[in-house]
Amino acid sequence: MHTRRQFLAGTIAAAAAQQTRWNLLIITNDQHRADCLGCYGNPIIRTPHTDRLAAEGVRFNHHYVHAPQCVPSRVSMHTGRYPHVHRVPSNAYLLPDSEQTIAKVLKAQGYHTACVGEMPFAPRAYTGGFQQVLANNKDYDAFLHRNGLKYPENKGPFQAAPVPWSDDLDETAFFARHAREYMRAYRDSPFFLHVNFRRPHHPFDPPAPYDRMYSSAVFPASHKRPGEMTNKPPQQQAALEKSVGFDLRTMTASDLHRVKSFYYGMISENDKYIGMLLDELKTLGLADRTIVVFNADHGEMLGDHGLLFKGSYMYDEVTRVPLIIRAPGKLPAAAVVDALVEEVDLMPTLLELMGVPAPHGVQGQSLVALARKPASRHKQAVFSEFPTIRMARTREWKLVHYTRQRYGELYHLTEDPHELVNLHADPKHASARADMEALLSDWLATSTDPKLAPERDSAEPPPK
Repeated sequence: MHTRRQFLAGTIAAAAAQQTRWNLLIITNDQHRADCLGCYGNPIIRTPHTDRLAAEGVRFNHHYVHAPQCVPSRVSMHTGRYPHVHRVPSNAYLLPDSEQTIAKVLKAQGYHTACVGEMPFAPRAYTGGFQQVLANNKDYDAFLHRNGLKYPENKGPFQAAPVPWSDDLDETAFFARHAREYMRAYRDSPFFLHVNFRRPHHPFDPPAPYDRMYSSAVFPASHKRPGEMTNKPPQQQAALEKSVGFDLRTMTASDLHRVKSFYYGMISENDKYIGMLLDELKTLGLADRTIVVFNADHGEMLGDHGLLFKGSYMYDEVTRVPLIIRAPGKLPAAAVVDALVEEVDLMPTLLELMGVPAPHGVQGQSLVALARKPASRHKQAVFSEFPTIRMARTREWKLVHYTRQRYGELYHLTEDPHELVNLHADPKHASARADMEALLSDWLATSTDPKLAPERDSAEPPPK
């Protein structure tokens, strides 16, 4: 039997251990391509707070998501599993409740889990183990209504028109305010908070003053060439003719400048409130024991190849997104990793940093050792997928395979980094195409569900 003193000592020790456990804050921008941050080399965009996070943490230069659409990408982020394994190949599918997520794992470890902003598996309402939804898009709509405001009916040409209010009334500020209140409320308890900013997803509708911030900017030229679509898959020509109701072939230079200026403006708006979240952690004394992640679920075409928005494309503009991880004392500051890494690698990385075992079935590889000692190689290739499309990308080549179709895409990235010349049907590159097809086939053959591994009959001799 324990004495009262032993009981109190044990209680105090348990409370102290609880308070010293690391928190986790993930900040996800929707539709944010990698090259639109200062720390990723963009000379025009103003993102001082995200750049500060990179200066205090690890920036992954070549981080690839597993789908060019929200839900399958976010599910891979939260489960550490590929879309064909977690069974959510597009936004039209629901995540099976049997899947383990970061929120479920940390909740079982005694963490309080919450999300704010766009639902973590948006446009689905599934919470994936989050105990609390602080505020979502419907809550923001109600906030606008209470203030006599609503989103304009006319979103403008190519969905580029600013909202008629200032940034303090905008959705990013609304969600950031709820996030800060949550951190104050749970400052003495271990928490996992996922902040999901809808911006810079289209419509391109920044509030003032961000609608004017880049009106005079000279943007980098879009990557495209005349006649490019003549040997590209027909889906891409169809997308040029109609995307989100617009004929992109009619887009003028002025139209594209407006889209880019508003897209950049939304990113800078988010950056302001990311800075407020980072400052809140410091004010609360939590910065030194909170892992902070900045990432995105997919990118944005932004005029490259003549395209806007997102779609069933596997261009780097949509599949390569930012990934920054800050963990003071656990990961180095101002480190840059140039190796190819994948979205499924995030879950095991975060759990290792928090001292929590990854659940059985996770397919990603922890990035902790790579972050501590950056190397040029982590994986030979990265992969992305959509219901009938698969991509394999190495440093030198990218293959995009279309199920049951003769056409496809093959790009020699060292000579054609912007993927302008499709070599898929070129007999001179048949050997490279065959190698990439074999690589893709090997991945599909070896990335079956680890939780459904075959059970060998012990009475039978092993295969020779």
